[in-house]
Amino acid sequence: TEHAGKIMSIPYLISALSSPPLGHLVDRVGRRAKIAVFSSCLLFAVHLTLALSASSPIGPMVGQGIAYSLYAAVLWPSVPLTVPKQFTGTAFGVITSIQNIGLAMFPLMIAGIYNASGQRYIPNVGFFFMSCAAAGVVVGVCMNKLDGRYGNKLNSVSKGDNDEEEEVVLGSLREEEGEDFVGVEDDDNDYFSPLLQSGPGVI
Repeated sequence: TEHAGKIMSIPYLISALSSPPLGHLVDRVGRRAKIAVFSSCLLFAVHLTLALSASSPIGPMVGQGIAYSLYAAVLWPSVPLTVPKQFTGTAFGVITSIQNIGLAMFPLMIAGIYNASGQRYIPNVGFFFMSCAAAGVVVGVCMNKLDGRYGNKLNSVSKGDNDEEEEVVLGSLREEEGEDFVGVEDDDNDYFSPLLQSGPGVI
């Protein structure tokens, strides 16, 4: 119905309006991995409410929109921070592929749950999305631990052009003084991804 369509559009409307300011906020405060965990926790609460509560879905839909906006604001900017520059396009392609695989498979899975539940969405479909959100929380916690181990790249504040210029000047001074200096942009070890590391004690 038209009323149901308006309610289902709430998350997308909130995302459209809030994504730019939230992205700016992430640029200023960092905390990308921590915000990812928070957004997954918020999604868990949203689907728990939808699964077990008979109240209006407007509130949970607002929460869902905020969670989506926060997650998008931290996911995409994190890619250049976790892979070398020469693999950035590949990383974006892999993420987009995984995202679309989920978009293709989830409707089929939800339809199966719906039919197995006597053609009822509530509560089992809600439980399914709760399990997905819980998995997101677990992955987010692991991501924070890895980020802490490899230099807090995700949770640190983005560097501006002035900071990068200062690093270049500092590097030039060190080279003039005969010190070994490796630029951040050329050092793959600066990236925290365990897939790019080697040696004992690395996951």
